[in-house]
Amino acid sequence: MRRRRRNERGASLLLVLVVISVVAVALSALLTRADSAQKVTAALREQAFNSYTADGALQAAVNNLRNSSYNGESGQHCFGLSDTLSLPTFTPARNLLDLPDSAAVTCTADPKQVVVQCAGSDCNRPDNAILTVGRIPGEDGLSIDQPADSTLRIHGDVFSNSTVDVSAGQLTASGGVSARGLCSGTLLGTALCNLGLGTLPAGDDPGYSSALTSAPVHRNLPTCTTANSVVTFLPGYYDDAVGLSRMMKGDSLCHGSTWWFKPGAYYFDFHNTANPLLDTGSHVWTVDDGNLVAGTPVNASGTPLATPPVPAVIPGACASPLTGATGGVQFVFGGDSRLVIGSGRAELCGSYSSSKPPVALYGLTSGDAVVTDRTGSAALTPTTVSLLTPFLLTATPSRLSTVDGVAATWKSTKAADSAVLPLSGFAAGAVPAGSVLESAALKITHRHKDPATTDNLAVSVDVGSGQPLSVTAGGLPGGSAYGTETLPLDSARTGSLAAAIYAGTFTGASLTLTAGLAVAGDVEDIDAVRLELTYTPPALRKASGCVVDGPYDGSGGACALVRASGRFSVAGTVYAPDGVVDLTIDSDGTGFRAGGVVRALKIAVTGKVTGVVFDLPDDSPGFSFALHLKAYVCPRSLLCLPSGRPALQAKIGLVDADPSSPVPGRRKVTVLAWWRPG
Repeated sequence: MRRRRRNERGASLLLVLVVISVVAVALSALLTRADSAQKVTAALREQAFNSYTADGALQAAVNNLRNSSYNGESGQHCFGLSDTLSLPTFTPARNLLDLPDSAAVTCTADPKQVVVQCAGSDCNRPDNAILTVGRIPGEDGLSIDQPADSTLRIHGDVFSNSTVDVSAGQLTASGGVSARGLCSGTLLGTALCNLGLGTLPAGDDPGYSSALTSAPVHRNLPTCTTANSVVTFLPGYYDDAVGLSRMMKGDSLCHGSTWWFKPGAYYFDFHNTANPLLDTGSHVWTVDDGNLVAGTPVNASGTPLATPPVPAVIPGACASPLTGATGGVQFVFGGDSRLVIGSGRAELCGSYSSSKPPVALYGLTSGDAVVTDRTGSAALTPTTVSLLTPFLLTATPSRLSTVDGVAATWKSTKAADSAVLPLSGFAAGAVPAGSVLESAALKITHRHKDPATTDNLAVSVDVGSGQPLSVTAGGLPGGSAYGTETLPLDSARTGSLAAAIYAGTFTGASLTLTAGLAVAGDVEDIDAVRLELTYTPPALRKASGCVVDGPYDGSGGACALVRASGRFSVAGTVYAPDGVVDLTIDSDGTGFRAGGVVRALKIAVTGKVTGVVFDLPDDSPGFSFALHLKAYVCPRSLLCLPSGRPALQAKIGLVDADPSSPVPGRRKVTVLAWWRPG
């Protein structure tokens, strides 16, 4: 039987459908790809627009800051009244149907950098970590005694105008050691010795000025009644070394305390041997107990405190000028006044300045005390005389003020008669507190007629406080000639007059003069009553006595301005070109943190010291402080509020010749970083 042939009609249709499907899929893929490419192109174009807008916005913010006086002080804002710079309609619309783009830039300041520099006159650090300027024969400029396995570390240069002696161990200075004289011992690094007497500017005394131009207000010592308390001192002039040392002993009523010296300038010029009102003793202030904190107290993280803790942790108890702190102290020493840190501890913190070193301890090199002389024609005279006296109208201030033969007159009416003459005035002008009475006397010029007898005078002097002073005169024989009797007052200089002069409360005196005549009918003529004073007001006095004697070896008649066996830290610069500093170091913590200029430096290391003992801060980066800028872009918007992820960020530094007073338009900008998030 014959097989039937298959019907092939419709095969062509299937083939066509397959081809159409393949073409459709390919075309669909091509169209999808083209659409994606168009979207990517649009997105890239949008991203470019946003990028240009963000770049422009940051440039506008930088220019705004360059032309501003913003320097990060409290209460300031980066852009005038706000820390956000609003830039509405900042870039034009993409086409006629679009809105323009707006932008905003926010600003956040970093903590200010401390500007440490030495450029011309604006030098706020010493050139050397240690500079010894003394040239006394036999006195080492720098003397170091330490265990054989110790290394004394100094950050910065060391320059001695005499010698350097390292008796044991090693000395290393990051900047090198230079000396005009011999160097002995082991010196690591660069050492240039035997430089001789030629011109070497690095060894010149920089001549820093004191924070004081005159003696500040005199201060009495604070009360000392409670152990383990905060005993507060105010800036001013202190003259009692014995009182300070007694307070800071282990057996005082306020032992174990924190001795807080508030920010400001302090002048120490001790007068225990010159002022009988003070306890007699040496001019050495000894801290033998407790912790002395001078400056703004801070906690361990550097946050300022209202008062320091008890006990205070030294070092680190006060705000360092190396962090920009301006609330520091300057201890100024005059005459033969000295400081000894014994069993106690002390930290002094100076004040930051952009133009001068933060000197925390200063030894005066000039100045003298001048005695105020109110004698002779400058003597004090009465300005008020009572009319209700037996001298009647003859007793007037003008008659009793000058020796001119025009006298106040009284005639006795009986034997052993007397007359009282009250006088007042004797104004001396302003006598500053802390003045020391040197001498005082009444000079009375008088006569009486009866040649056969002698008159007598008794005077009571009241200065307004304390017990009146009483003096008597031996009297003069009668005759026609006037005589002047001198009646010393307060000869011991411990009475009410000396106390009033010292307290600064002496404004004058009231005198009660009693004249006595032996016979009736005698006549007493009082021509003048004058009060003569000499006193020494407080004054800035250059170093003197054993402080400037030399050579200093720690055992002879020469004295160190500062001698410390307890922990003694100076967050600042020490400047005492006429004085010696003698330090015994048994652990880390003692030292100078911003260099020192002294006549000579003697160091004895008795314990383990691993850190830098004397430090010179490095120059700071070339900007005063940094700002973080964030740019936000709001496409097709008339206003932009910063939110979400910023389009662009930058960190810039502002550079000013004087960071405290920026000059708009003359500021430099350093770009520290510029990046796009993500």
